[in-house]
Amino acid sequence: MNNKVYLRDLYKKKRNLLDSDMLAQISNNCVEQINPFDFNNKIVSVFLPIQKFNEIDTSFIIQKIIKNGGTVCVSRSDFQEKKMEFFIYEGPAQIKENKFGIPEPSYGNSCDILKIDYVFVPLLCFDEAGNRVGYGQGFYDKFLSSCSDNCSKIGLSHFEPVMKIDDCNDMDVKLDFCITPNKTYAFR
Repeated sequence: MNNKVYLRDLYKKKRNLLDSDMLAQISNNCVEQINPFDFNNKIVSVFLPIQKFNEIDTSFIIQKIIKNGGTVCVSRSDFQEKKMEFFIYEGPAQIKENKFGIPEPSYGNSCDILKIDYVFVPLLCFDEAGNRVGYGQGFYDKFLSSCSDNCSKIGLSHFEPVMKIDDCNDMDVKLDFCITPNKTYAFR
């Protein structure tokens, strides 16, 4: 059975087995997969990786977007409201870890989420239809449902897709694309 609880547990365990060399290789391979996307004059939301969860290192993606003429925004989480605020990325000095170990901007100019062209979405796993399993708090589904219809939602995955996530619902927002170390999947 491929329900979210089972998959969340399984893929957390798989990620924990990755050593730093494997994680670096996965991150580098994912960066190579973003070449077809045009970031010139675009606003791109990029998640900042939580190291203790072995998330994909997005620092090179951020550099590539900026080098290609894009503007990067990063989020700060409001755990009481279960929502995220977005700020224009100004550099590493702006980023501090919160009490949960999540890197986020400590200051900056806010970013209007309706103007975001691309969102890089963290996830634990995804399926062949573009559904994803995150950490289960709903932050990204709430954010993604507020984005413009023209905004492309791009998952970053350590692993290839599962066939199907069994318990998706109307609150789940599907990905438009998902990048793995080996391939970019398109769902639209």
